[in-house]
Amino acid sequence: MVRAKQPERYALWGIALLSASLLAYQVLLTRVCALRLHFHFGYLIISNCLLGIGASGTVLALTEHRWKKAPREYIWKFTLSYLVSLGLTWVFLLSFQVPDSLHFTSVGEAVRFGVFNLAAAVPFFFGGTAVGLILTAHAAHVNKVYAADLVGAGLGCLLCPILLWPVGAGGCFLAVALLGFITLAIVAPKPVRRPSLQASGVGGLMCLVLMPFFDAMFPVPGKGFLDLTDTFRAKIAAYSEYSRWSANSRIDLLPMPPQLRFMFCRGARTKGLPLSDQKFILQDGDAGTIISNFSDDPNGLVVLKRSMYSASVRLKEGKKPRVFIIGMGGGNDVWAAKVHGADSVRAVELNRGVVEIHTKVVPHFSRRLFEDPKVSVIVDEGRTALMRETGKFDIVQMTGIDTWTSLTSGAYILAESYLYTQEAIAEMYDHLADGGILQIIRMAAEMETLRLIGNVDAALSKRGASQLPRSIMALSTADQLSAVMVKKGEFTQEEIDSTRLFAARSGIAITYMPGQTLGNIVEDFIRTDKKDEFIAAFPRDISPTTDDRPYFFNFSRWSKPISSAKYMREATNVSQGNPLFIIGQFAFSSLLATLFIVGPLLVFRRRRTAAEAAAAKKQGRELEAEQSERLGLVTFAYDDIDWEDELRVFLEERASFSPDAMVGLEANLRFAGPETMETRIFGRLTAWQNWIFNRPNAVGKDGALQRYGTGQRGDYAMERV
Repeated sequence: MVRAKQPERYALWGIALLSASLLAYQVLLTRVCALRLHFHFGYLIISNCLLGIGASGTVLALTEHRWKKAPREYIWKFTLSYLVSLGLTWVFLLSFQVPDSLHFTSVGEAVRFGVFNLAAAVPFFFGGTAVGLILTAHAAHVNKVYAADLVGAGLGCLLCPILLWPVGAGGCFLAVALLGFITLAIVAPKPVRRPSLQASGVGGLMCLVLMPFFDAMFPVPGKGFLDLTDTFRAKIAAYSEYSRWSANSRIDLLPMPPQLRFMFCRGARTKGLPLSDQKFILQDGDAGTIISNFSDDPNGLVVLKRSMYSASVRLKEGKKPRVFIIGMGGGNDVWAAKVHGADSVRAVELNRGVVEIHTKVVPHFSRRLFEDPKVSVIVDEGRTALMRETGKFDIVQMTGIDTWTSLTSGAYILAESYLYTQEAIAEMYDHLADGGILQIIRMAAEMETLRLIGNVDAALSKRGASQLPRSIMALSTADQLSAVMVKKGEFTQEEIDSTRLFAARSGIAITYMPGQTLGNIVEDFIRTDKKDEFIAAFPRDISPTTDDRPYFFNFSRWSKPISSAKYMREATNVSQGNPLFIIGQFAFSSLLATLFIVGPLLVFRRRRTAAEAAAAKKQGRELEAEQSERLGLVTFAYDDIDWEDELRVFLEERASFSPDAMVGLEANLRFAGPETMETRIFGRLTAWQNWIFNRPNAVGKDGALQRYGTGQRGDYAMERV
């Protein structure tokens, strides 16, 4: 019995490790781009980097005549190029000066962003070429080779989430390089095997030794400043007191000088009051929150009590309310609940690094919170954690779960947010006890406030709560933040009067109050019975968002994308994102695809047409094997030295094929003609495949399908049909 030749081990191990390295680098790149630029740019750059893999396929098609005689040699060369490019690209990504803010309103910004894109894609090109070579050179066993590729890629995706917490981005990069070094040693052909093993051993050992320290030695730089509001920009210090990576961000703790002390949501009449000692907590260098030392300096709590953090919970003071907080951040919502006598405070924080700041890095800041048995903090996603709760709460509160700095580019308009959809608000509302209050603090721009209220109205309408004008209040502060308070039931006159007095004493503006006429657009929207007509007539898109369409920050009407040009420099507290950026990114990606994929393939097609014309001129003449191969007339031109071995392998492989498969192959070739892809698949391939798979050679007692996976070839009846 003739056994089919198995794929070489180097191909299976090489493609698995190289794919793991590539996918780990891809995941790592999203984190680096989030810190160096903004989180959404990471995904845009990754999409362009995948063009590098596409370009590698084009190169393989154009240079097949060169590499197919010695594929392993070229696999090794491109693996080595991948390793070199990986190191150079990492240095470039960490040192290249990117603009502090990307509005793409100047050629310089666009060019620098484009250069960053292209540099990040270089390792994908070389690594993708090596992967493509392994697959192509072992096409006869592509099922096993591709399976190894998928296994490696899957493990590579897990690498960064596992390693980011203990060794940071720098350590993850060395893990990516380590996989590359191992691959280089495995795929090395005999002439360079010894130096490859030596170089890989030294490089791999250095990666292992430096992995725990590399991130601290060469940290990924962040941004130069943080926009806390549209008028307050804080310069970020050159160093941090604490820095640690997690699977979803890097957490930095920075000192905050007394002159920069700041509190969101505070009333205008509290500006002269002192604030407690503070520090910045930064996520990916731009999602800023402030942690205050209220434990040792409770005087700062006076300001907190007169801020919108306290707007709802103060109405429950003396009633021992149960409070659920989505997004602990610096802890102001938790402190507000505590100082107003909450009987139970359950706070959820997505990033465990933020919780570690409270518990391990500056534990004296939040000591009184974590010593209080009434306060519990869990690391989880807010909406998911709330859904698991079986009890009811008197207050459900969520404050600004995002950051303005991440909104300075148009890419953010397509960022999903499942915390502000109709379904999310309905779940929060359902977890309120009778008379409970849902408070959401967001940006105070008309569009965002209107959309949030529209989502509230849509959610409550499905719950049969139709008295929105009596069940909602809205406040706003000078730092362009707005608190929307929604009660399960109607606000009493006592609660309305108390909130009006609270706003006046604190210097907080009233945007909407039941029974009061203020003459603004928010009031008009809440009180109209024709909200659909109001939304349709509004110049921007404020339609309610759902879990199926969770783009809360997209206020542009895509039916008129060009008209969005006038909003390119609109303040982020007014409008987040612009469709022109998406259109520009599409144009940029299309240009790259044309330059590196479509264009070269068109050139290749022209060359092939010329080769076919040259072959036609040779018709009727005797040709050497090498000349026939160059003209594309033969599939292989075996070398004189290896003729006997090559011919033996050729015959053994063909002899291992089922006769029925050969019949199907010949029939497909014999009756070829002008066709479409549909006729090839449905009219030809499917028909012959069904015939072959129903023959005794496939489904018989000892047929190929019966013995599949056993390592034994099917026992074929060799008669031809």
